[in-house]
Amino acid sequence: MLSGRGRGPLQTVQHRSQDLWQQVGHLLSESQLKGALDVNKRRDIFQRCIQLKSEIAENRKALKNLNKGDEPAPVGNYNQRKEDEENILEKLTKQLQELASTISGENITQYPFFFLLHPRGLSLRNTIEAEEGVV
Repeated sequence: MLSGRGRGPLQTVQHRSQDLWQQVGHLLSESQLKGALDVNKRRDIFQRCIQLKSEIAENRKALKNLNKGDEPAPVGNYNQRKEDEENILEKLTKQLQELASTISGENITQYPFFFLLHPRGLSLRNTIEAEEGVV
């Protein structure tokens, strides 16, 4: 068993980033499977993109709020480690944007990125597209 020392705040964020990295990787792999072209499967993958984007944003916010003084023990290269985590989270966000764009079958920049953040983003986008005659 591990020693009585718990994780510091930075380690907690790093651990969460690693978990998110794995989830995004699984989602990317899942999107490449044969059945991924099914409309319902695409919708599920798109919704998962929304959920993961939200979780990444939460982790990024937690990271930005960290201070070196919050750590229970000294952490070498603290600022560099924070910057590395920010870069990882940025990469994950870009991967999700690209996947969402591919899944939706169109250039997602045509619509505000809020669709990936809004819980009803997909249905809301469908409503807007119907009104615009895009459907």
